[in-house]
Amino acid sequence: MDFYASDAFLTALARDFYRAKTIELKTYGIQGSKAQVRLAEINGKKAVHSGPFYDYVKPLPGLTTSPSEILRYVPKVVASVIALPDEDPTSVVPDTLLEPAPLVIWAAFETWEAYLALIRKRSKSLLRTQRQRLRKLTEQFGEPEFTFDNPDTAAFHTCLQWKIQQYKGGHETLESAESVAMLRRLFEDGHLILSTLKVADEYVAFHAGFIWQDEYLALIPAYSPAFAKHGIGKEMLLRVMKHSFDSGHRSFDFLQGAETYKWEFATHVQIIESLGTAPLLTRVKAVAAKTVKQGLLSTSPELFYRVKRLVLDGRQAAANVRGFSRTPSKN
Repeated sequence: MDFYASDAFLTALARDFYRAKTIELKTYGIQGSKAQVRLAEINGKKAVHSGPFYDYVKPLPGLTTSPSEILRYVPKVVASVIALPDEDPTSVVPDTLLEPAPLVIWAAFETWEAYLALIRKRSKSLLRTQRQRLRKLTEQFGEPEFTFDNPDTAAFHTCLQWKIQQYKGGHETLESAESVAMLRRLFEDGHLILSTLKVADEYVAFHAGFIWQDEYLALIPAYSPAFAKHGIGKEMLLRVMKHSFDSGHRSFDFLQGAETYKWEFATHVQIIESLGTAPLLTRVKAVAAKTVKQGLLSTSPELFYRVKRLVLDGRQAAANVRGFSRTPSKN
């Protein structure tokens, strides 16, 4: 069972984000599909299949029992896993409405050096440039200090703040109190691991990821802009990936997103699709959102980020009003 179907994640989602009064974990079928998925039913009536940090749903393998209920629609289901070629990895990725989720499956590599050989095959300069940057950084500041599992709560919050600052227009999920409460609970319970990199006794990079059984799910990378020229973000990523390999993990999942760096490192990609029949309004909104975003980004990225900031501020103001209206009077 994958992390997004686990008791830990589904309970945190229902309890801390949706603030459910009652939670029941059930196996659901999907209309028009043989797939079965494990979801949280909240307050005795609603099966939730979306929320912060909820990148996808994986069908449960090898089930022979009937599901508790049949759902008409479930978005973001892993439909297939495709091996990527050593060169031009994106050439086999189909164009879909939903973003794919690249990952590394470690079984193909007997040693860490064997994996690095793949990276060199894709890019002759990536690792060489990174070594040069690390050497200059070390000469100037001393050897970086890497910690894979840092329980420091203050460092956790710094990681979130850096990530928000790196997003033009804001980061809707990390600016939500409910989302942060959910993530903090997973951090305190040991399911979210915070890796840190220090230079001259100061934090310069973070990497937060979920660990579940033998999988690592890369969630939040963040780094100090002052050290960007040293490639500190990529240095941190390589160290976390090596730790994952050395720990005997089955995979290193980059989760949804088609950022360039993910294709530099991934060996496979999970194709994400929606199953069942989406409500008409949901389909219209999805297509419209993608069209508007692509149009604004191609015409004026700055306008897109200004609009995004206005939307986030409006949602936050509405949430504050709702919270105020629910506050009991002291009179």
